[in-house]
Amino acid sequence: MKYPTTTQFCMLKFISACRLDKDQLLSEVLRYIILRGPATAYRIARDLNLHFTQAYRKACRLERFGMARRAANHRGSMFEATERGIVTCYYFGCANWEVLIDKLAARHKLPRPALRAFLDAYLDHFKNDAVVDDVPVMAFYAAYRGVEIPEELASAVARFLPRAAYVSR
Repeated sequence: MKYPTTTQFCMLKFISACRLDKDQLLSEVLRYIILRGPATAYRIARDLNLHFTQAYRKACRLERFGMARRAANHRGSMFEATERGIVTCYYFGCANWEVLIDKLAARHKLPRPALRAFLDAYLDHFKNDAVVDDVPVMAFYAAYRGVEIPEELASAVARFLPRAAYVSR
């Protein structure tokens, strides 16, 4: 089976490719990594009452699709959630939305209501064509496609632009 790379691709194709909508255990491992990570496969297996190999394979599958990444650790691989994993979990509803928005807002120092409004509008507007990646990438994509983004989000995303490319209003 050929897996897609971790480049940007559409939400629904992404969910069907990784089978997150059909694999309940995969969504449980993703939820665990988001809420309690970074975590080793051993800790995931112990806490979710799984075999180590099963937990490790699920975590590696999440890593392959860009929803988790390995954090450096001297004794073993620790898996932590990426923004793609958090946004996918938000879309799919595998964890409490307030916790997920808090995690994303803390990463980018954004106000929670603006971030939630953007994600809801973004995922609703683009549906099948939604690019799922880091929040700044999604904001750039939305602006490129002509969707208005909240001012708080625009100013936070502007710091990722090179100085020569930034145009003030």
